[in-house]
Order: sequence, then C-alpha cells, then structure tokens
Amino acid sequence: MERPQMLTIARPIEYLLSGISSTLAIITRFIRSVRVAHADLVAVTRDLSDLRLTLELLRDEPDIPLLLQAQMLLVLESCGNVLIHIDTILARCSEPAKWIESGRTETSSCRSSLATFREALALALEVSNL
Repeated sequence: MERPQMLTIARPIEYLLSGISSTLAIITRFIRSVRVAHADLVAVTRDLSDLRLTLELLRDEPDIPLLLQAQMLLVLESCGNVLIHIDTILARCSEPAKWIESGRTETSSCRSSLATFREALALALEVSNL
C-alpha cells in the first residue's frame, strides 16, 4: 500500500501567511501616520495579497512532489525575510522625510523580490498541477 506524501511545506506556508497578515497590519498603521507613503505602499499591499492567494492555493494542493517542496522551502524562507525587511524599513522610517529619503527606494526593492518569489511559487503550483 502506497503512503500519501506528507506536505512538508504546510507549516512554512502557514507561518508566511501569518507574517503577511502581520505586515499588512503594520503597513496600514504606517500609512495612517506617514500619509506620503500611501501610493507606494498600496502597491506593496496588492503584491502581498497576490502572494497570499498563491500561498493559499499551494497550501490546498495535495500533490506537490516532495522534491519540489524541498526546493520551495528556500523561496518561502526568502519571502519571510523580505517581510521582516519591510517591517524593519517601516519601523525606521517613521517620519515622512525618512520615508522619502530611503524607505521608498528600499520598499521598491522588496516589491521586486516579492514579485520574483511569487512567480517562482506560482510556477511550482503549475508544475504540481501537470
């Protein structure tokens, strides 16, 4: 009798989904206090929502090969590191001048990384559905 595959990425996905919720709450509070950041951070919230949807689809996918899951762990860890970096940027740039000086640029770099990771996870989801 064949054993069902254990989903090794389930816990990291749950952890990342929790991290996304936390970061979205931080972003909302930040926008309320640093209004000049609104336009920049709306794009980040949209990217995080897209990432959340991809993660939820992966979490619900029962047939992801174990080898693919093992490779996805690094992507999931990297996504978590980007969330931590966003949180750090927002904590450091609590004034509009600091946001304009460095926060905007750093956050844009984070958006680029999140897009790359989301695309990699979406590709993994497509591969698992073949």
